[in-house]
Amino acid sequence: MAAVVVYILRHGETQENRAGVMQGHLDTELNAAGIEQAQVTAEALEKVSFVAAHSSDLSRAIKTAEIVLKKHPGVELQKHEALRERYMGDMQGVRISEWEGPMPANMEPAADFATRADQWWKKSVQSYVSSVTSRRGGATSEGPAHILVVSHGGLIRVLLQGLIGSRHVRCAEGVDVGRYRCSNASVTVIEVDESGKGTLLLFADTAHLDVELVEGNVDVVDEGK
Repeated sequence: MAAVVVYILRHGETQENRAGVMQGHLDTELNAAGIEQAQVTAEALEKVSFVAAHSSDLSRAIKTAEIVLKKHPGVELQKHEALRERYMGDMQGVRISEWEGPMPANMEPAADFATRADQWWKKSVQSYVSSVTSRRGGATSEGPAHILVVSHGGLIRVLLQGLIGSRHVRCAEGVDVGRYRCSNASVTVIEVDESGKGTLLLFADTAHLDVELVEGNVDVVDEGK
């Protein structure tokens, strides 16, 4: 039986997304399109009874979460540095089309980024699953707790790669993660059972968005180039 259902959102669009600028830890704001995307997403999730909410501590993620939570008064937003996008070093603030040469030496190592995402999941989601299971004491009549998470495309990518690669999460039939790319304000849903094992029910879904979206995510880079 599901103990927790986690709804993972990528933040709404920023002007830097639109311009192809690598943001990383830059504290950028939602643009008008990003605010609209967050509002539409909030309406789509209005009937979900969230009991907890988490976001990156960067403004674009916080604002997206706050717009969604307007439909869920009383749910406190917890902000985490661990949910930030990958630190891009000297690439931050630069258009991807203008960057030449190898990846900067001061970029956050891929292994450290993946570990950061995994540790956040264990600390915030797995521990919550354990507390829910303990509180229920084996009772199965109570429905799952719903958790909102708002983060960044790169973080969502490495989190899912780690969870699926370690077999802590499996894909439901018909769910295709492809190259793990997700658009602004897309929704990913993971159902976690009482043992801590999860099922990916939905990945990077944008069916609720009837607005133009930026293709790709320049903060997700191919380090083989």
